[in-house]
Amino acid sequence: MNDSTPTVEAGNTSAIPAASPIPPAHNTMAVRRRMNRFFAAVRSAGLLLIVVVVLMVFLGFSLGVRVPGMAAAPEEMKIEPPRRLGVDLVKDQPHTLFVPEEVRSALGIRKGGIDRIEVVQAPTQTRPFSLYGNTKLDETRLARIRARFAPCEVVQIGKTVDPEHRTESGETAYRELRNGDRVKKGDILGVFFSVDVGCKKNDLLDALVQYKLDQRIYDKQMGSPVIPELALEMQFRNVQSDRNAINRALNNLKVWNIPQDEIDALHAEAERISADKDAWFKTPEGRWVKGEKQAKSGQVDVDKENENPWARVTLRAPFDGIIVERNVTVKDMVVDNTVNLFQIAQVDRLQVIAYAPEDDLPTLNALKHDERVWTVQTVGANSIGGIKAPIDEIGYLIDPNQHTAIIKGYIPNPKEQIRAGQFVTCTIPIPPPEDVVEVPINALVEDGKYCVVFVQADPAKPQYTMRRVQPIHRFEKTAFVRSKPFAKNEQLTAEEKEMGMLPLEPLRPGERILRTGVGELKAALIDLESRAVKEKRS
Repeated sequence: MNDSTPTVEAGNTSAIPAASPIPPAHNTMAVRRRMNRFFAAVRSAGLLLIVVVVLMVFLGFSLGVRVPGMAAAPEEMKIEPPRRLGVDLVKDQPHTLFVPEEVRSALGIRKGGIDRIEVVQAPTQTRPFSLYGNTKLDETRLARIRARFAPCEVVQIGKTVDPEHRTESGETAYRELRNGDRVKKGDILGVFFSVDVGCKKNDLLDALVQYKLDQRIYDKQMGSPVIPELALEMQFRNVQSDRNAINRALNNLKVWNIPQDEIDALHAEAERISADKDAWFKTPEGRWVKGEKQAKSGQVDVDKENENPWARVTLRAPFDGIIVERNVTVKDMVVDNTVNLFQIAQVDRLQVIAYAPEDDLPTLNALKHDERVWTVQTVGANSIGGIKAPIDEIGYLIDPNQHTAIIKGYIPNPKEQIRAGQFVTCTIPIPPPEDVVEVPINALVEDGKYCVVFVQADPAKPQYTMRRVQPIHRFEKTAFVRSKPFAKNEQLTAEEKEMGMLPLEPLRPGERILRTGVGELKAALIDLESRAVKEKRS
């Protein structure tokens, strides 16, 4: 043993270090024995408690003693009847209640010493009738630009200023027209090259040149005394033929909507050819006839070939507007003259199309001319109340799938905030129908079977009679109720009589009805009448 190892004498525990991780064995065993005794005592107490509870429940069932927490026996359960509202039936007056003042105050019928009674009156408001639809471009302000001279080739598209770009030298840059660009009347939309148009222009040019020649010959023959009259008449016939040829060629060009400035250029060319006999030889065609080759470099510029003024046609904007459709680009071949090359629209006014159910058409047709007005609500409308506009047309054709008719009108769009195709809600104020009265919506009580109100026959007596009425239209705060008397065939059916339902009665102007507490009074009246029936039977 090393001398440096500490020794512990028997019975001297102070020599053990305080932080020794291993306690003595006899101490650990003592702790375990104490814990085992504690858990054993707890288990014994728990078992004893369970046994006591079981014995108490058994004794309770055996001796008939109710243990706290157990459900009461059926004979011990007592159901107290609901408290009555404090109203009574009025004798010799069916479905009538007498309501004391304290009950009226509790139900809100009486406030500040005054009963809240509504006097029935004639309707004071129109019935809002809502239709749904969408906006559309005004067909009368929409131009469809088409090529009447197809087939043709697109040589150039009109240009507009490009505010977002500039040239390298800082000058204004231009780009091709596209959807959404604004154009003014006379702006170039596109330039086209058409063989047919070139032929028709040449026909007009030929007729002009021939006319000038025949006219000069006729003028000279008129001044010569040796020309026979028959020859003079024959020459005049040639002049007339030339005039007819000019008219025919002009009419063809105008039908194709060829611009007038291009037609005027033909007249100037005819004057130049007639004045100079050798003028044609100065043209590319004349030089080619003389044998001069046009493509000396061996390369052909397609754009230069399409610069032939006779075959070029320029399409211009017919009025100020916005391009809403463009369907061509440079070098396209247009072979169908029914295709829209451009569409230009004026959007300061839009068309509104709504769809009305066929069941409501008689109501709309019954409106007078000055009553056919609707309020259009849509995104972009500046006015919160909507845009008021007249109804222009009620369609005669019914959609066989939706069973609706088309209602058309127009709305102004001065700031052009509204777009075509937007969803709209159109509200038409319909005059109230005849033989109805207007009552507060809170005065009606409906339970799915019928609708009732409480009528006060005598203003001096707090007696209220329940009456079954027929509502015609319901609004947010009011409702229309029928005031016309009911015929016999409109009264109770056999099934309704068997169910004991009240007969329908009209509600006339000037009658007094309750505005509040009607639901509670109806429940109290039904309860009192059912008790009275049971008492009679017993």
